[in-house]
Amino acid sequence: MKYFSQYFLTTLLFLSVSCKQNTTNQPSEKDKNNGENLELSSKTDCNYLSSISKENGQNLTALEVRDLIRENPGLIIIDVRTPEEFELGSVENAINIDIYNQNFLLDIKELRMDKKYLLYCAVGGRSSAASELMENEGFTGVFNSINGFASLKEVGITIKK
Repeated sequence: MKYFSQYFLTTLLFLSVSCKQNTTNQPSEKDKNNGENLELSSKTDCNYLSSISKENGQNLTALEVRDLIRENPGLIIIDVRTPEEFELGSVENAINIDIYNQNFLLDIKELRMDKKYLLYCAVGGRSSAASELMENEGFTGVFNSINGFASLKEVGITIKK
C-alpha cells in the first residue's frame, strides 16, 4: 500500500506539472482540420485529476483551496496554528485547533467523520502533519493546504482579523 501511495502521488505530480505546462486554449491541428471548435483535452484531464485529488484528500495549492472553499459551503476550515497566530488573522469561518496543544488528538476525535475538512497553517508543515493524524484516525474528507496562510490571502480568500 505504501508503494501504491508513492506511485499515485508521483503520477499525480507528473500529470499536474504536465497540465500546467499546456496553457493555450487553441484547438489542435486535428481539430482545425475537422472544423470543430473543441477545447484541449488536457484541460479536461487536468480538471478531472484535480477532482480526484480533492476526493482523495490530497494536498492542495492555494488556488485549489480557494476553489474548494467556493464549491463546498459546508466545508469545515481548521487553522492548526497557535492561538496567538490565529488572533493575528485567519481564514474567515476557520476554527482554531492548535496542533501543538496536548489535547489536539482529543479535539480531533470530537469532530464528525462524515464532514469535509480543510487544514492550513503558516507554511504547510503543521497542517500536513495534522491531516495525516486525522486520516490515521479514520477521517476521509481531509484536505491540506500545502501553501501557508500568506498564500491563501494572496489568492483572494477572505481573511478575518
